[in-house]
This record gives sequence, structure tokens and C-alpha cells, in this order.
Amino acid sequence: MGEKEDGSDSVAYEVAPVEAWDDLHAIILVVSDKKKGTPSTAGMQRTVATSSLLQHRIKHVVPQRMERISTAIKSKDFPVFAKETIEDSNQFHAVCLDTTPPIFYLNDVSRSIIQLIEELNRSSGTPIAAYTYDAGPNAVLYTESKNVPLVLSTVLRYFPQTEESFPDPFGMGIKAGSVKMPEGFNEKCILETEVGVVPRIIHTKVGDGPRVLDSEKEGLLGKNGMPKRVVG
Repeated sequence: MGEKEDGSDSVAYEVAPVEAWDDLHAIILVVSDKKKGTPSTAGMQRTVATSSLLQHRIKHVVPQRMERISTAIKSKDFPVFAKETIEDSNQFHAVCLDTTPPIFYLNDVSRSIIQLIEELNRSSGTPIAAYTYDAGPNAVLYTESKNVPLVLSTVLRYFPQTEESFPDPFGMGIKAGSVKMPEGFNEKCILETEVGVVPRIIHTKVGDGPRVLDSEKEGLLGKNGMPKRVVG
């Protein structure tokens, strides 16, 4: 994480190449694309200044969790990956609530998505989907190829889409409720909603991340990492 106050020595590194787990899918539920009431940077600054839970998270939770989730990714252990992903997302938003004044990034639709995935995992007997939220209401769901039909058909059932709002690039032909639910699934875990409650759903796969371009001319950033000036 680095030591400098300006964060310039804080860097990210690749845990594993995309080929290590190439059947991992991401289903993004765009709950709202409106401007947030609390910008991410301003919100984090307020959290750092006022949340005691954040300090506990930094010192006693994140380092150990990074180790566990890195191991899960390398070994393709989806149940552990899902558990750590979900718990980290939930704790992040608990820290937002611990901020003074509290920050609310999730809305009622966000919380309904959480309830739906938790019930799907419970009734399946093992985690088959993981949800995570950053500083906003939109959900990112992770699941493996074998469970995409069940997860996607369940999501489409409770948050129906038009063909225009969900043009599935994989052409899997999955419809709302087209896959049988696990035995014991509580169909009343949340209320089924109308088209448009979740305006858009994006189905994609995990990508290969940032890469070094062959030529500096191909990039929009200079050697110092700052945007180039475009003259035209």
C-alpha cells in the first residue's frame, strides 16, 4: 500500500492472469447512472477523518482478506472467493455508515439485489454468485460459466429487461425464470419488479486488465503518467 502520504508509491499488481480463471463471468446491474450525492473522493476523505471502523478494517481485516482472496483466485475456489468478496463489500458499506455524517451509496434496489443473491446462495447449498458494490448503487455479480444460466435467469425474473436494455453478447438465449430454481428457494425473498427498475444489465467476462502499449504514440498518457495535450 505504500508509505507516502500522497499515495504515489501505492501500486496494484496482478494476482493471476485472466487465463487462470477464464470461465469467470460478471453480470453488472446498473441501478442508477445519475450523479452520486457524495463523490467518491470527498466521501473517502470524510470516512478517513471520522470512522473508527475504517482503522480497524485497514489494520486487522484487509491484509488477511487479501491473502485469502488471492489464494482463492489462484486455486479457482469460488465459494471462498464469493464469501470474501461479499463480506468485503458489506464491510465497506458498513464503514460508509460509520462515517459522520453517514454516507448512503446503496439504495432499496441495491439491497434487494443483495437479498436475492443471498437467498440463491443459501438455497443452492453453496455460494454460486458473489455481489460487490463500490461507492455507488450498481451491483457487480460474479459467477462461473456453469452457473450463469441460473443466476442470469433469476436476475431477469426479478428485474425484467427489454431486449434493448439487455442485449446479451454471448447469445445464450436465457430468459426470465427459464432455469429451475434450487429446491427450497424462497420465491418471496424480494418482490418481483417492473421493467426499468434496473435500467440496464451488462453481461461480460473478466478481462485481462491494463497492458503496456508497444508505442508511446498509442497511449493517451505520457511517460509521467499524465494525460497528453491534444492539439487539433
